[in-house]
Amino acid sequence: MSISRSAKRITIEGVIPGAPADEAALLRARIAEYVTQFSAKYRPDPFQLVLRHGEPPNGPGDPWYETGVPGAMRGKAEPETSKDEPEFIAIEPNYRLDQVMLAATTKERLLDCVSFVEVSRQVFDLWGLREIEPHPSIAVNFRGPPGTGKTMAAHAAASHLGKKIMLSRLSDLESKYHGQGPKNLVGLFRSAAEQDAIIFIDEAESLLSRRFSQPEQAAESAINSMRTELLMALDSHDGLVIFASNLPHSYDVAIESRILHVDFDLPDRAARRAIWRVHLPGTLPLHGGISYDRLADIDGVSGRDIKLAVISAAIGAARRKLPLITEAMLIDCLNRQRTSPAAPQAEGVPGDPDLAARIRAGLARTRALPDQAVPG
Repeated sequence: MSISRSAKRITIEGVIPGAPADEAALLRARIAEYVTQFSAKYRPDPFQLVLRHGEPPNGPGDPWYETGVPGAMRGKAEPETSKDEPEFIAIEPNYRLDQVMLAATTKERLLDCVSFVEVSRQVFDLWGLREIEPHPSIAVNFRGPPGTGKTMAAHAAASHLGKKIMLSRLSDLESKYHGQGPKNLVGLFRSAAEQDAIIFIDEAESLLSRRFSQPEQAAESAINSMRTELLMALDSHDGLVIFASNLPHSYDVAIESRILHVDFDLPDRAARRAIWRVHLPGTLPLHGGISYDRLADIDGVSGRDIKLAVISAAIGAARRKLPLITEAMLIDCLNRQRTSPAAPQAEGVPGDPDLAARIRAGLARTRALPDQAVPG
């Protein structure tokens, strides 16, 4: 490895014997990150750092081959992001905590995790525990079937803390270029720190799973590198990081020891009743015979199923110029939502004949109510 230096440019290039391309790219990303942090802290004279390993597979300028740090060249406290590193923008949360209808145990567990951030300054700064934990952070995994409120709860947590939320999926972080995925992950955590935002990573099953002991494909090596980078990011990040996963799976041991789990199950009867009430506001033209108790009796449905049923019924009533939305219309739309081939099935209930029977029975009961028309 050789180092060349000019007045405004430092280039490190060479081949690290036996190093896989993705691991070498991860090393470049880490060096670039540390140099950027050093530049932001000490503001040295302007310079540019360029890191290279091996030969560029696609010609000069291939981002797989060359990592530049233009922020260091300016020596500013807030360096700009290089053009091949995506910028992550935090947004205002879309939901409040009082809008999230969860089972009591799930909501208590959620509040326990959020409280970590609320009392962090008192515990770690005023009470001096930062000496034993320099970077107090909490990583939480929301796990459960689709449509059970994981994304909504992440927005609500950010709203409760008075912070913005930075949204990302694993597909946003991955890249066709070797080594770019770990670099994207570095950019995500740095952007969250700069914007004082909580991080929400959806579809995180692969990222949290066990590392491949003997990766046989480039994609497996890339995932391993991202998991290694994630561990380092969690250890150096101050703040709340939320993951969401739909399927139960084996977590990486090192990651498991750093995260808390909050299980999101299908709503119980009390939660279903609250969800129906929230999703049927007084501004909707509702028939007076609608019973929240009867609607809540239909179990095996998610909050998303209920939301889509309400929206479908409202659209159907508006399209047909019907004066009122009836209970029969809501149950009929719920039935169609749950039996649609494209509808996501909650774990443990796909094709449940009892569920279909309960919905049909509810539909038959409401059809017997006076003045409740069901659109044909």
